[in-house]
Amino acid sequence: MQLNPIRKILLALPLNAKVLDLGCMSFRHVTEAKLMGRTDLIHAGVDYVDLSNDLPEGFEFHKCDLSLGPTPFADDSFDLVIGWHIIEHLPNAIEFFGECVRICRPGGLIYLETPSERSLWLPGMPFKHEEFHSLSFYDDPTHVFRPWTPQSFYRLTCYFGCTPLKTGYRTSWKHRLSFPLVIPYALLTRQAGLLERSVWYSLGWASYLLAQKPAAMRGQPTFGYYLA
Repeated sequence: MQLNPIRKILLALPLNAKVLDLGCMSFRHVTEAKLMGRTDLIHAGVDYVDLSNDLPEGFEFHKCDLSLGPTPFADDSFDLVIGWHIIEHLPNAIEFFGECVRICRPGGLIYLETPSERSLWLPGMPFKHEEFHSLSFYDDPTHVFRPWTPQSFYRLTCYFGCTPLKTGYRTSWKHRLSFPLVIPYALLTRQAGLLERSVWYSLGWASYLLAQKPAAMRGQPTFGYYLA
């Protein structure tokens, strides 16, 4: 998996595609799209804090607490729905995924990323707490649900009748090659950000899902648990 997988997904979207960012505080995906020349994309987003005074041009924003219920969008509205490090903050993770499916257009894509079970392997960040970097899932007190494995993402997608196109761990071979040198250096120089990046992309600290809503599906399907 590429270090920035969302870029490839954004690049492949059709002309004037609509993109929804669930948890859009940094507007990172608007920036990613512009870096690749995809200024045609139509962006919208929600967050639990009011960002209306600092929006990118043309951005549709709604203040919304995703833990309390549905988003303020109609069924089948977006070509791509992104939930980047959001699901681990929600007590209603299953319902949240169903909501992602509901507002995704038939044939559209859903991209989710979240801490994996490998985020439980290490102790917490040992220094520079004021910089808010994480080595452990438990470093963030707003993590309320659970880490996700690639298989748990795969199963959840199937339970809602959608197609898991790709699941896995966010890794980078460059970070893995440099890991033996970078980790001691980051610890000795107390560089929390460098330590975080090296650990995350060497170990696969986060898992991801790219799913597709079937072309024949409208709105939100019923959750159906099953064992193959």
